[in-house]
Amino acid sequence: MAEQSESTYDVIVIGAGPAGLTAGMYASRQGLATAIIAGEVGGQAMWATEVDNYLGWRLITGAELVRNFRDHVAGFGVSCIEGQLVNAIVPADDGFEVFTREGTVLRGRAVVIATGRAHNRLAVPGETALVGRGVSYCATCDAAFFRDRDVAVVGPGESAADAALELAALGARVTVVTHRPLKVPEAMARRLAEAPAVTVREGLKVTAIVGEDRVTAIEVTPAAGGTSETLPVSGVFIESGAIPASEYTGGLVEVNERGEIVIDKACATSVPGIFAAGDVTDTPGKQIIIAAGEGARAAMSAARHLTRS
Repeated sequence: MAEQSESTYDVIVIGAGPAGLTAGMYASRQGLATAIIAGEVGGQAMWATEVDNYLGWRLITGAELVRNFRDHVAGFGVSCIEGQLVNAIVPADDGFEVFTREGTVLRGRAVVIATGRAHNRLAVPGETALVGRGVSYCATCDAAFFRDRDVAVVGPGESAADAALELAALGARVTVVTHRPLKVPEAMARRLAEAPAVTVREGLKVTAIVGEDRVTAIEVTPAAGGTSETLPVSGVFIESGAIPASEYTGGLVEVNERGEIVIDKACATSVPGIFAAGDVTDTPGKQIIIAAGEGARAAMSAARHLTRS
């Protein structure tokens, strides 16, 4: 077992994507001793090969955008603890204790959870290698890059149907692939049936994503067994759900039926002193710019909480 090390801060930010980095900067610039702790810096933004909807940059890669964020935050004296995964947040006297799998214990008067949305992966060959090169977990983020192209959406529920309709509205030709019958509301099922650019194929399991520099196809196999088939596509949008926040918050804060942390307009959770921001929350619109804005709000709310407590 790793030897435990301990440090005390005013604000501990868990997660280092756009929400976490912004929260860390805003907390520190208000004179609060601040730490950001995360497995890696960047979050989902690192996966984006092209970002063209963040104000101030017409076109930038996700890695470049994150590097700019990181350089900016570095100028504010924030302690950034990388390579550590938080596995428990425990209420303590005058705040909280944050424990990591690696044996670190941080004490903070307030906590901002900004861990992002941990997507369920297909865990098939080609998926990891082609993330950002045709494999996407966010139709809202990347649909515009696939106009007039053949794409696949993989998933059995409403998020897959939403992604398919969004892609089709922007001119993509969409095949929805699901290993079980698609489970969506009746009105959504009608919209899918009436969309000429959308085809739903049930009872198929994706077994591989094919491509070298970019996605060129997916391999599918009947869920009941049988002969594999190759579907030529330029993109694969994976909509198989996400790991619920309750798995790494230990049930401490309230989450909704989708496993997202419930927050109010001040980014406060159900536990006083714990705030949340970005894709881990129930705020609609999982976008970099929305996450960054929420990170700022969460930090400002944490500062107000500390001055009143």
